Amino acid sequence: RRASRDATTRFVKMSFAISAQATCARVTGGVAVRRNEGMKSSFSGARVVQKDVVKLARKQVATVAAVSVPEGVTIEKMGKDLLNTTYYPKGEDTDNSRKPWIVIDAAGLRLGRLSTLIATYLRGANVGSYSPSMNMGTYVVVINAEKVTVSGNKMTEKIYRRHETGRPGSMKEETFVKLQQRIPERIIEKAVKGMLPKNRMGREIFGQLKVYAGPEHPHAAQSPVDLTAEVKARCYSSSQRK
Repeated sequence: RRASRDATTRFVKMSFAISAQATCARVTGGVAVRRNEGMKSSFSGARVVQKDVVKLARKQVATVAAVSVPEGVTIEKMGKDLLNTTYYPKGEDTDNSRKPWIVIDAAGLRLGRLSTLIATYLRGANVGSYSPSMNMGTYVVVINAEKVTVSGNKMTEKIYRRHETGRPGSMKEETFVKLQQRIPERIIEKAVKGMLPKNRMGREIFGQLKVYAGPEHPHAAQSPVDLTAEVKARCYSSSQRK
């Protein structure tokens, strides 16, 4: 029984070696050569490596189809392909004299939701030609900043900190209510500034924000467009609108 089992094992190994020789000879084009009568064998021709086989399988010849052009029309006459060109803003697109002005009434609006929309208008992210590396925004005028609201207990729990001398140990703290009574414009300014880029462009964009505590502003000559209704619609859901 043991002798028959050894004979069967030897036959299986020899069959596997012969099939491996035939497979490698077919892949590489080489000729399989038996070195000895035993199970040891070697192959002549190219040496097969798994990576080379993968590369050979992936290597394909790309065919380029000829473009059919009407008779008498050349590629040069057709001009630049604007449909397949990515648009990038030019200098005139960021000219401050061409930027529109908008006005927003902050009375009764939430601070966080209002600030996100103001930052969006300042950066120009609401237009189709927006590019994050260019100043594509508008001038935003905010009135009634003293009437902005916050949710929950932020009226008394929200803390604003500042350094009057710029040195450690001279930090001053005040709540939302106290800052709203003292300088209401600073509440919206600090919230919006934290949503702008922290670089030179962010400082330039922040200069386009004009915040006023009362209902009056000195920018009537720029004919700002009132977007208060749109801002209210985007700030609140249908169940929160008044």
